[in-house]
Amino acid sequence: PTPDWRPSAALANLRRRAALLAGVRSFFAGRGVLEVDTPQLVNHAVTDLHLHSAEVRWPGSAAPTGYLHTSPEYAMKRLLAAGSEDIYQLCHVFRGDEHGAFHNAEFTLVEWYRRGWNIETLMREVDELLRWLLGTAAGAAARRLSYEQAFVQTLGCNPLLDADRVLADCARARGSDAALVGDCARDELLDLLMGTYVGPQLGGDGPVFVDRYPASQAAL
Repeated sequence: PTPDWRPSAALANLRRRAALLAGVRSFFAGRGVLEVDTPQLVNHAVTDLHLHSAEVRWPGSAAPTGYLHTSPEYAMKRLLAAGSEDIYQLCHVFRGDEHGAFHNAEFTLVEWYRRGWNIETLMREVDELLRWLLGTAAGAAARRLSYEQAFVQTLGCNPLLDADRVLADCARARGSDAALVGDCARDELLDLLMGTYVGPQLGGDGPVFVDRYPASQAAL
């Protein structure tokens, strides 16, 4: 059969996407945040153990392997360290080993940095951006749950107090592979439970911020 060359995106969706991108730029322009554009091809892979960088090799060149960035974080933080003002970026980012119903290997990301802001103010601005873009479709104002509350409410186990055995039993009871669970250290169990069982149950009635993660769960 002849391959179908037509794009899968409907024209109406392309218009919606263009309007959302314009909305992001309008939001930050109105707040005096500078748009920047950093390279997508970088010299080093990401240091996060659970993100995989796509490799780029130039044909016929002895140049070292390059990588497509998983986010513009490092380049933007270099700008901040050099004395830039508040900055944001809209860009395509790449994850070398992600695929499925909720993950694409390539997607569009908005990332921004505010000098001197605390976490409370930053969370409020995230919520305001959603409201700016989605209007009434954003639903109620974002709720907040602590990491501990999210686990207790959705799974009935406590990630800060329960023993590893209890967390492993919780994962097995919900269908996780027993051998996989048996090989997991505590932080791997917590990551499995949050990503597979806790997160998907949040947000049904509107946006939710989960805060107060244990320090051991910090990616960097």
